[in-house]
Amino acid sequence: MPGSPNQNGVVERRNRTLMDMVRSMRSNSKLPESLWNEALKMIVYILNRVPTKTVPKTPFELWNAISCKESNLWYDAMKDEMNSMASNGVWNLVELIDGAKAIGCKWVFKTKKDSLGNIEIYKARVIAKGLTQNEGIDYKETFSPVSKKDSLRIIMTLVAHFDLELQQMDVKTTFLNENPKEEVYMKQLEGFSSSGGEHLVCKLKTSIYGLKQASHQWYLKFHDVISSFGFVENIMD
Repeated sequence: MPGSPNQNGVVERRNRTLMDMVRSMRSNSKLPESLWNEALKMIVYILNRVPTKTVPKTPFELWNAISCKESNLWYDAMKDEMNSMASNGVWNLVELIDGAKAIGCKWVFKTKKDSLGNIEIYKARVIAKGLTQNEGIDYKETFSPVSKKDSLRIIMTLVAHFDLELQQMDVKTTFLNENPKEEVYMKQLEGFSSSGGEHLVCKLKTSIYGLKQASHQWYLKFHDVISSFGFVENIMD
């Protein structure tokens, strides 16, 4: 979840790795502390281009997706994502107002595999470059609570002990279901800009993945909806 790595071991270890690499870079090159953000961006840039065993064939940018042998599958995935954005009314194309800044965006490509390890689904997702957002202007709150593992263990224990049925749900396009409180402008996607309106920017009507406030806004939306059904939040969690 963007902005909330707590209780997520993988994210916490990744964050620590990034911070250690930045400190090492600054120590060896004698970079001033004012260049911390630039050093972090460079480290992320490098890591995103280092092949790993987990994602050896997943493209890291648009050019790789359209030039590989699975290009037709990735292109279909991108079209599905853009159709989803259009059907959900994610943004309107407008002129960028004076004093406002449009954040960037990019494609993120992932594959979903079946139990045998075969690729089942090719997924392309539009991600906002939240690192370029300014606190107090583009967003104010980012905190989103995360359930403790102990609470989940207790629930599973009660279900097993009393022979209950446990149901789980998943919300598709989670962040597209809530609206940002702030006015956020985003640049158009490369290769998908409006014909004749290339100078326009996207004014977001809903949150999208990558925005720093997306998790917080989704929590508020989910809290309001689930509370309307009579559910009560566990304040001890």
